[in-house]
Amino acid sequence: MDLRQRLSELKSQVEYLASLKKEDVTHIIKSSIYEIENLEVFREEELKELNKVILTNEAFLNLYFKYNKERLITKGVVYLEEENDLQFLISLFYFFKQRVPILLKTNTKLQIQSLDIIHKFLKENNISGNFLIKIND
Repeated sequence: MDLRQRLSELKSQVEYLASLKKEDVTHIIKSSIYEIENLEVFREEELKELNKVILTNEAFLNLYFKYNKERLITKGVVYLEEENDLQFLISLFYFFKQRVPILLKTNTKLQIQSLDIIHKFLKENNISGNFLIKIND
């Protein structure tokens, strides 16, 4: 499967992601973070950074964007490749929270394990994981 085909698959997921309830997305993120915390890989300060993903409000905080965000077109696909496990997870959860399809490349065992955890909770909550496509060379 070539890259263009994968990108077009991800673009088709934009509407599906937009249809997800905020509570469902938050539940998936919180559950995944809880499982990742149980792996005891990160220090307390790193876990606080990871938890900021679910605590942070909307990306557009000024008043214009806050009240007019429904009119903003924020569609696209993100390519995520990061060596640092913490930054990878923060980005992954942030883009999921923003309902952006993700094409990603995992670089470490922890990233693969974390992705498996996310897929587990997506499946348990009957949410399609088609918005996450993993590519590795």
